[in-house]
Order: sequence, then structure tokens, then C-alpha cells
Amino acid sequence: MLSLTIPKKIAIEITEEWIKIEGPLGCKQKKKAKDIKLVFDNASNKLWFLNTDLKQKHFYFAMINKMILGVLKGFSAKLNIIGVGYKVFLENQTLILKLGYSHNVIYQIPKDVTIKILNQKLLTVVVFGIDLQRVNQVAAEIRSLKLAEPYKGKGIKYFNEVVRRKEGKKTNV
Repeated sequence: MLSLTIPKKIAIEITEEWIKIEGPLGCKQKKKAKDIKLVFDNASNKLWFLNTDLKQKHFYFAMINKMILGVLKGFSAKLNIIGVGYKVFLENQTLILKLGYSHNVIYQIPKDVTIKILNQKLLTVVVFGIDLQRVNQVAAEIRSLKLAEPYKGKGIKYFNEVVRRKEGKKTNV
């Protein structure tokens, strides 16, 4: 049988239709399939997966584990903005980016994530939230505003992303 140890700071509630997990950073709930059987033992603080389908057990194990990590520590995605004259500002729930266009690019920040600018000179932007999928989605949306180009490397890229550089045109002199 598969089991997951629940930390002391986490409160878990399982009904016929929902899995609800509360922690220091917030509350997360997901709909569950009716044929999955979950049993929470308060004495040992363990959640048991009693289903016979191995794929479904592992899917719910991973999903609940990510939910617990989210409400306990949260998830973050770092973006680097590289380019001469590129700037980033935060105003209320709006991210304003100057990316070399003739106009400012305005991105409305969703309510379930927070965005911080770590370093104004190096332009490191951090997207933080309790839902891993949502954090990665918002980071991908911001990155798509100006993808890093292969000749000079200017644009928005993930913190650890490597942009393969191309060689420019050669002239015969």
C-alpha cells in the first residue's frame, strides 16, 4: 500500500468529491475521482491510498504531494530580462515592461500569484504562488512577451535557461 506522511502544519479534509488541504500559505482544493479511495489516519498523520489501479494511485500521490508543498513552502519561477534599455515596474496588480517596443507592455497579474522584482539592475523577476501549474503558466505568459533571440540573446528567459547563440553574417573584406 502507498502512503504519504502529512506534516504537522497541514490540515487535510477528504470528502466524496473534494480533497482540501490547508497550510501556512493558504488553502488548496481539487476535485477527486469517485473510484479513488483515500484514508487519513490522524494518529500517525498518514494518508493511505487504497485503490487497486497503480497509475491512479501514483497520480493522486504526486498531485497531493504538490498541493502540500504548495501550501507549506510555495513555488517560484525566476525570469531574467536581458537587453539595453529594458525595464520592469510594478504598480498595484500590474507589471509594466519596457521591452524595446514603441509602447510599454502591460501584464495584469492574476490574484493567485505574486510577482517581485529582485534586482532592478539585473532585472530578475520572481513569480510566486501555491499552485505549481499556475506559477509556471504565468511565467510562460510573461516570457512569451519577448522571447530571447538567438543573435544577441536579448529578451526574457528563465533563470537557468541557456539560449543557443547563432553566428551573425560574415562579410568578405
